[in-house]
Amino acid sequence: MDSASAANPSHRSWIVIAAKAIVVLQCLGIVFMLTSAWVTAVVAVGFIVVFVAIRALSRTSRQVDQIFEEELGRE
Repeated sequence: MDSASAANPSHRSWIVIAAKAIVVLQCLGIVFMLTSAWVTAVVAVGFIVVFVAIRALSRTSRQVDQIFEEELGRE
């Protein structure tokens, strides 16, 4: 493990994950109370799409950073 990975741990605390899950479930609850179950399902799918897109872009960003480090670090 190098200093960069020691400074930025790759795992998240369970409390952060639980807090985010609670926020998402509360948002879906509010949408359900104000609209119908179908609208809530569409909003839930929207949350999933955004979550997957953010993970994919984050993973791609790390890969690009790694490629730049390998290519530009050879000077």
